[in-house]
Amino acid sequence: MKPFIKVIVVILLVGCEGDSKNSNIALSNFIKPEYSFKESLFNCKMAADKTLNSVERFIPKFVDSFSKMEGGDAEELYFLFPVTEDNVETQFFDLLLKYNEVTDLDRFLLTLTSLSFDDIATCDNSKIAKNSFRLTKKVFNNFPVISEVLDCEYKDEFSYATMKLVIEQFIDALVKNNSPLEIVYSEEEGSNIHFQWTNIFSSLESRKDFVESWQALEISKEIQELLLEQSTCQSSKTFRQYKVL
Repeated sequence: MKPFIKVIVVILLVGCEGDSKNSNIALSNFIKPEYSFKESLFNCKMAADKTLNSVERFIPKFVDSFSKMEGGDAEELYFLFPVTEDNVETQFFDLLLKYNEVTDLDRFLLTLTSLSFDDIATCDNSKIAKNSFRLTKKVFNNFPVISEVLDCEYKDEFSYATMKLVIEQFIDALVKNNSPLEIVYSEEEGSNIHFQWTNIFSSLESRKDFVESWQALEISKEIQELLLEQSTCQSSKTFRQYKVL
């Protein structure tokens, strides 16, 4: 795992002190994330005879059709293309939908079907939803942005409840350091074990600058072991993220 990601996540996992398993269980009963939206992610693969131009031509049709269907107006749709060694992968990409109600997800899937999106790309049809909220006030409105995603799992006796206070300390440190990033915390619906941590930067250069400035802080040298103590995380994935809705 990249040292930077360990820094970002581990600082959240210090939590409330105490070794009592029962104490942590009690905490998790009344200290829960205050979710503000849902997310669903779809992994897609471009059809052999299609290109990004095919996707670009599809987007206006989707936006027009989706907006005409009865439903809410708070949905957000993003295309995420993996970034590898300073290149962007275009044959594989993700669709990320942010929404409030399950009916919004159904409306999204129905629109894709009615417009035959599967002629352009094949996507998994998973309906796994994540409950999410933003940890920072910073929200980027200029796209594309760089999205760095880390999938994690709490170890026994640990949960969001054990890191709530440290989240607040972490955000304070970001504010004091004038750190230019947006952060989203997510948990799988129906689970308090699996969580996702997403850092969003304006560019790869911005991410690099943040890494250097954060690692220069004294606290970044003290928290790596805390991550390993409270959670296990997969290697981070980096995407170039475009907003279309």
